[in-house]
Amino acid sequence: MTFERSIGIFGLLFAGIGSVIGSGWLFGPLYAAQVAGPAAIISWIIGGLLMTMIALTFAELGSAFPVAGGMVQYAQYSHGPLVSFMTGWMVWISSVAVAPVETMGLIHYMANYVPGLVTKVQNVTVMTKTGIFLGAIIMFLMCYLNYQGAKFFSKSNSVITAIKLIVPIMTVLVLVCMDFHATNFFATASGGFSPYGWHGILAALPIGGVIYSFIGANTVLQLAGETKNPQRNIPLALIGSVIFCIILYVALQIAFIGALDMTAISHGWKALHYEGDSGPFAGILSAFGLAWFVIVLYADALISPFGTGYVYTASTARVNYALTRIGFFPKYFEKLTQKGVPSRGIILNYLIGLMLFLPFPGWQDMVSFIISCFIVSYITGPIALMGLRKSHPHQARPFKLPFPIVSSFIAFYACNLLVYWTGWHTVYRMMIAMMIGFAFFIVHCCRQKNNTWIKQWSTSWWIAPYIIGMCVISYFGTFGQGIGKITFGADFYVIAIFTALIFFLAVKLGRAHTERDVLL
Repeated sequence: MTFERSIGIFGLLFAGIGSVIGSGWLFGPLYAAQVAGPAAIISWIIGGLLMTMIALTFAELGSAFPVAGGMVQYAQYSHGPLVSFMTGWMVWISSVAVAPVETMGLIHYMANYVPGLVTKVQNVTVMTKTGIFLGAIIMFLMCYLNYQGAKFFSKSNSVITAIKLIVPIMTVLVLVCMDFHATNFFATASGGFSPYGWHGILAALPIGGVIYSFIGANTVLQLAGETKNPQRNIPLALIGSVIFCIILYVALQIAFIGALDMTAISHGWKALHYEGDSGPFAGILSAFGLAWFVIVLYADALISPFGTGYVYTASTARVNYALTRIGFFPKYFEKLTQKGVPSRGIILNYLIGLMLFLPFPGWQDMVSFIISCFIVSYITGPIALMGLRKSHPHQARPFKLPFPIVSSFIAFYACNLLVYWTGWHTVYRMMIAMMIGFAFFIVHCCRQKNNTWIKQWSTSWWIAPYIIGMCVISYFGTFGQGIGKITFGADFYVIAIFTALIFFLAVKLGRAHTERDVLL
């Protein structure tokens, strides 16, 4: 049984947009403004452009090799099992957490109106038994809907995403038309347009949630094996979803800043806050007397996380499938239903997701870290592109990235900047997660009767200096509890030099072409 190619261009585009636009848009403009002030607008543009550069490398890979769980399989074909497993490991442990995290967010919103769903444990909000039971039902519904096949998924997700988009677009229009204060962008009392300089603008990318608002577009790649006309649809959906979300988030940030009352920022942007879980937009609209629209926002706060969890339930199962195809998951998970659905992967991810509901204090913080592991997995895009250009020069590439060496280098540099900007307190945890994955890889190698995996270390050993180097630079940097020995400004040059060394080393070590590597 093979995947059914039944997802069209709009279904794929809406899958990308639907995984990027979650309930986070309700808080993202506030968090970004607290870190960067009105210059948060630039943060969204920079973050979007960096993700676009990275997306362009995956667009070529996706058009040339439209396979399910693409992020994992590209690394397998370009650099072998170790790199592919490390990528798959990071993608999987982060992806599998999204559906339960979004469900927890949904339950927390519902708790404002339905008592008994959450409680406090050591000052941390966790779900009660009733909340966990309801969360299990919601996640089961996501799984059941995915079980209906790719065609049903495409149509239903398009409807959910359309509903999700109506509310933020209406919010922008209402705020701009109601009471827009252009003076907020340059008020000297609050520090002007950029009160915290370029450091604040760049710090807003990880701290303000800008980076994490764009990472969801990778779902387009995971669904590549079920896409009609993938050579055309994958690049259009991948790049289109990122560009659309740049425009929407910039518009939301402008509308939010312009709608603020001057008294809200009189003590500086860092002091800007809203009490409770109502969110900044709900607070502003309530002040305008638009109670009816606040109800609409609350409804969207339920629909948006469900839609995002729904998309990730589909894409994460394709990651399971990809890890099975390259030999790291048991063949048991490779079997598809009559509708072309990897149902066994969906069930496994569902059971793991239920474990994330356990009411451990601080559990949500750990889950937030796991989701940040997505960033590291993006480094395989530019590396795999150059590797497959070398090993598969005659493969048809309907979308061909111009100036591939320069473009891939810039994309890899962007990846490393994004990793660095998350800060030392996150980077070292991400690297520990990679090392745990490496330990699993060694165990897997030792269990192979014909151990060819470990012999391919020669194509993959660049990953070791990469992990060490990023840890060292991050530790000496100025972001996220770094000790500040590498000053802001100088860190751009340090990362550029480090990027060049790793990039050309990784490309040089890429696998040679063999008959087994032919994908299509």
